[in-house]
Amino acid sequence: MQIELETCFMLRRPLVGMALSVVLGMAGASFGLFSFEVLLRAALFFLLLSGLFFRSKSSTVWIFLSVALVSACRFMLGTSVLSEVEINQMQPKLPIANVEVIGRVAGPPAYYAYRSGKLGAWTFPLRCEGMKTSTGWVRKRGRIQVRVSGVPPEASFRQGARIRFSGELRQRDFPHGDPIMLAVSASNDWEILSAPSRLSPVIWGQRLREKAAVRLSKGIEGHPSQLAVLKALLLGYRKAIPPEIHQQFVRTGTMHIFAISGLHVGIVGLFITIILKSVGIPRDRWGIWLLPLLFFYVMATGMKSSALRAFTMAAVFFLSPMLRRKPDVPTSIAFAAIVLLLIHPFEILSVGFIFSFTVVSFLVMAFAVVPERILVHGKGRIRIVWAYITSLIITSIAAFIASIPLTALFFGSFSPISLIGNLAVVPLTFCVVLSGWLSILIPAASEIFNHAALVFINGLLGIVDVLANLPGAHGEVHSIPLLGILFWYIGWIRLLVHARTPQQRLTALSFVALAIVWVVVF
Repeated sequence: MQIELETCFMLRRPLVGMALSVVLGMAGASFGLFSFEVLLRAALFFLLLSGLFFRSKSSTVWIFLSVALVSACRFMLGTSVLSEVEINQMQPKLPIANVEVIGRVAGPPAYYAYRSGKLGAWTFPLRCEGMKTSTGWVRKRGRIQVRVSGVPPEASFRQGARIRFSGELRQRDFPHGDPIMLAVSASNDWEILSAPSRLSPVIWGQRLREKAAVRLSKGIEGHPSQLAVLKALLLGYRKAIPPEIHQQFVRTGTMHIFAISGLHVGIVGLFITIILKSVGIPRDRWGIWLLPLLFFYVMATGMKSSALRAFTMAAVFFLSPMLRRKPDVPTSIAFAAIVLLLIHPFEILSVGFIFSFTVVSFLVMAFAVVPERILVHGKGRIRIVWAYITSLIITSIAAFIASIPLTALFFGSFSPISLIGNLAVVPLTFCVVLSGWLSILIPAASEIFNHAALVFINGLLGIVDVLANLPGAHGEVHSIPLLGILFWYIGWIRLLVHARTPQQRLTALSFVALAIVWVVVF
């Protein structure tokens, strides 16, 4: 078994090296230490070296350096939000009154009703095309947050619509969104210049999402909190979750289940593959049927970046047999990272991107070193149940190890109870998502499946409530040294990938221990 594992890790996976180069190149460019011209010249220089020394042993190094520098150039050209330089230049001037902005609605608009119920506020990201101040119109690439206040819900804004607004440019004054906000009131002027394209997949997805939300509401309208959780789990409507429930999931470290990502795409994919297998479709043809259906699901959840990441991984994995290639999970992850970063370079700074790829990578490394005899035990149904339970435990432990430093770094939170919480939350989430999708796909039985989902959601909320109130379930972290995080990941990666002898394992665990000591002391 040890020889097989070593052989597995020694397989050449050039896409993995390419993905690491892309990540390092874009992450380095985000610091803004070098101009675009310097990065471009360096990229051309190393591309030339790669061509001259193509057959030498050092060619791999030059190629990876070239990829990193080209990726850095792509990041400099393609960031979709206002750069740090532009923000720093604008902030001393804010607020700026009487500003006109033209752009397209870049995300699903959200409506927040006032207590009176008659009026409210619309918020959404706007991809700018131009901006007019006292000095006149200028081209302005980037994204700002728009808040239209004092308007009725009928004054709806559609994703993809091109609109001209006038209002006051100011710093963001609410928790979510981009750093710069355009405040628009009912007394201000706005004009819809063009409606969203009917051929846009985003618009199709929005319509599917609205229809699915109606079906999920049948029969359980009197349970608003549970309905909000159901819509959040299946369709990504997270803003409707009551604050007290949101806080309980945060305290238990299980808030990740509401991100439409690999877990949800995997559940839907499993459901579809069971159907494909039952009707006799060969395994190497599953991708033809599975991927279009998964894409419709991604569209119905609002084309979230996390869902697109999971879909890209699934596409590479299931299309491999059709191309006479052996499916390889690390290569699928690497390819998904490269494609998504080249399309949306700013994702390299997204917390969701960092979390999802870190956790998925640790899952792959963990399952690669687990002996097959641990996963396979017994016969018949006992074997299936045993494999599910052990896989769930390994998944929870690997995700816990991968996410602890990131949760502390980005959210200032430490939830040791999440190791236990995920063991209960993930199976219940599977049952909720399965019941919800049966409700959507079989309209005649929507009420039946919605009530089934209600039972699972009540169980989910009950367990999370108990875990959140346990002593020591949650703690706050004010600061965490980056060097401690580096030692933590070096130790675990070495243990899972390279450590084969007792001495190598001891060295790897020493890095983990050093990381803990470093965090506690410093």
